[in-house]
Amino acid sequence: MKGAPWLIVAAVGTAVAAACLWQPGRSGAAAASARAPVAVADAAAAGKTAAAGRGADGLSFAVGGDPGQLGQGAAAPPPETAAEKARKQQMRKLGYQIEARYYRMSLAELREQARLGNPQALTHLAERYLFQLDGHPREPDYEPGFRYRDEAREALQQAYAQGNAHAAAMISESYLLDKQVDEAAAWNLVARRAGDTLSADWFLKTKDYQAMGDQQKAAAAQRADQLWKTLQQRKPR
Repeated sequence: MKGAPWLIVAAVGTAVAAACLWQPGRSGAAAASARAPVAVADAAAAGKTAAAGRGADGLSFAVGGDPGQLGQGAAAPPPETAAEKARKQQMRKLGYQIEARYYRMSLAELREQARLGNPQALTHLAERYLFQLDGHPREPDYEPGFRYRDEAREALQQAYAQGNAHAAAMISESYLLDKQVDEAAAWNLVARRAGDTLSADWFLKTKDYQAMGDQQKAAAAQRADQLWKTLQQRKPR
């Protein structure tokens, strides 16, 4: 595995868990180099993790790394336990990991790969829309009038349909950041149903969720059922 490029996708609510499982090395892509690292000291720091100067207003960008560089300038990590290995495998299965090559792609290349239905390209395209381009008119690839947040969520829905279960939680957290708590709760239920309990459990601890009333939660459950049916119809047959 030495030299194999890999990245971790971690939304703000799951950054702590991702940090516990992986310690990324130096970024392997220019698109990720300015983003805050997933490896954080504690939950308070994780809440502040973000990309492209968004501070606590954005989901944390995935961080690139090369496992072969982990020993350079730092003590070697302790051997993994069986439980840690199992958690890593589960996170990979859910779609928390993105290869570094997608971060080296131009926007045009990334869009082409996304058009072909590549779930990792779709996921990173959504990240790039949300953090690198949305609200950043000085970025070279910025397109005035482009609905970055809507397009990001659409890309994540496509990624989910192509097998990235974690995409549902990323959509949930994007709505939470927009203070659309009811929609965030609905997508969180989709994430839980898809098996992404790591992100789903985090959402339950937020003040926004805890402030929801029973009627709001019931409405979110109904909305989640609708979303689930729609998403199942979008999956390849």
